[in-house]
Amino acid sequence: MNTSPDSISGGAGGFVPPNPGGMHAAATAGAAGPATTQPQPRPGRWAASGSNPLVAAANPLLNLVPQIRSTVHHPNPAWLREHLVVEIRQFEARAQEAGVASEAIIGARYCLCTALDEAAALTPWGGSVWSSHSLLVSFHNETWGGEKFFHLLERLSQQPRQHLDLLELLYFCLALGFEGRYRVLDNGHAQLDALRRQLAQTIRSVRGEFDAALSPHWRDVVTRDVTRRFTVPLWVCAALALLVGFGVFAGLRIALAGHSDRLFASIDALHLPKLQPAQPAPRPAPAPRIAKFLEPEIAAGLVSVRDDADRSVIVLRGDGLFQSGSTSVIDRYAPVLARVADALNKVPGNVRVSGFTDDTPVHTARFASNWDLSRERAEAVRGLLAARLDRPERLAAEGRGTLDPVVPNDTPANRARNRRVEITLMPAPGGDAAAAAAAAQEVRRP
Repeated sequence: MNTSPDSISGGAGGFVPPNPGGMHAAATAGAAGPATTQPQPRPGRWAASGSNPLVAAANPLLNLVPQIRSTVHHPNPAWLREHLVVEIRQFEARAQEAGVASEAIIGARYCLCTALDEAAALTPWGGSVWSSHSLLVSFHNETWGGEKFFHLLERLSQQPRQHLDLLELLYFCLALGFEGRYRVLDNGHAQLDALRRQLAQTIRSVRGEFDAALSPHWRDVVTRDVTRRFTVPLWVCAALALLVGFGVFAGLRIALAGHSDRLFASIDALHLPKLQPAQPAPRPAPAPRIAKFLEPEIAAGLVSVRDDADRSVIVLRGDGLFQSGSTSVIDRYAPVLARVADALNKVPGNVRVSGFTDDTPVHTARFASNWDLSRERAEAVRGLLAARLDRPERLAAEGRGTLDPVVPNDTPANRARNRRVEITLMPAPGGDAAAAAAAAQEVRRP
């Protein structure tokens, strides 16, 4: 059922995070006998867990968010996605059995899909599967929920008593690391932290204070200290050594990326003395090689083209070309790149695809530095162009990171202009004549 969470309206349906104080009865009953592991769901079982039936039904999915986020490698991401689809269906069934309103279930499903998609997309292995087959696409026909998540939170907060359970589920998503639109905002982490504290205060003002004691039977039986000889298995030592080695490797890799970013910045800041070359004879204005062919895309603001005497440069804005932190080209730009490839087919010569970022540092498990992110984005554009070019061997890709900004990185708007991909055509001898013939043919075409 592909339904938008915007349909949630005021009502009594809701759910609340597990209240530690509400666990006294369960803990007392549990002390009488051993607890079973992973019991089969029964009608009403999930609703009886804690004081919030919606959070109780979503617990298996919430537990998967930090596990997915910390997984460096997964052998079969497609299988994981199908498994999550099944888990979400089971969550809906558990919530319905617990008597949760359908509007609250739809909103909770939207937020859970968004949090799980973000956790997977930020891993080294999740970009390929989640870029085009995310959970949000499967259930709600949307590609990114990082904006609507917070719109929903703002609207629910206006009536916290009616939507307390759903507000608590959103709080758990934030507590487990979901960032959404705040991931790319200036001072976004501080803003998100303030929003999370405000949401916790709102929930507590309605729910009331929780008990300080997490369990009435927290003291263990006092026994006589017995010294035992404990032997650590060899495989445990090997696993710890591998873990430490991986941690050292990751730390050194991130440190090296930070040093390289500073080195690139210092190189870019060098001001070499400008030589005054002899003034060449004035050249006639170059005939448009690419601009004439891409006039519709230029008029729509999708690309900009500069035809110089010795080269042509096509500029694609990175904000419209990629999702935040991703290297997958957005679907609506596929026809634009197809038109660019058709234009390049008409002019012989080598083509260089260059990726650029702003000066905001990038250090994630997938991208060690801004240079890595810019290089992979350039490779993504090169791959789409190569699929349509008659001679794909003409193409080369490079990452430029924060080098060569077109404007100073002093405002969000300027940073957006510096996030870009440039396609530079170096025409071969006789290429201008071929371009002129292609332009004339384009003009004559009805």
